[in-house]
Amino acid sequence: MKKAAIFVMIIFTTLSCKTIEDMNGNYKVTTVGDNNYGEYDITLNIETDGTVNRISGKSACNQYSGEFKYQGTSIEIGPLMGTKMYCRELDKIERDYTVHLAKSVQVKPTEDGLELFDESGTLTIKAIKIK
Repeated sequence: MKKAAIFVMIIFTTLSCKTIEDMNGNYKVTTVGDNNYGEYDITLNIETDGTVNRISGKSACNQYSGEFKYQGTSIEIGPLMGTKMYCRELDKIERDYTVHLAKSVQVKPTEDGLELFDESGTLTIKAIKIK
């Protein structure tokens, strides 16, 4: 029991010490709001290089990119630009994803990826890091 408690404390400390730079990489979005979108091609890429913080990916049909600011776990996603293909069967899913992404103001690392939350602390997006 004591070993389990120590292990949990080590894991919690490791995860809570991650910075946004540690979260650089490519992610597969699995959950948007209450919806499981794991079967769709939705990706989230984070790139920080000390001067520019970029966010990009695929929103089921279109590619998007933009910049973001962060301090601690707080994030502010700037205006996003994207391609303008029309995919009738994916339109609702894509719109749902981009609305939830725009509402996201906090990022937290998880054991296998990251989670984004809105101002009220509600989960907006869950993503798994692509290895």
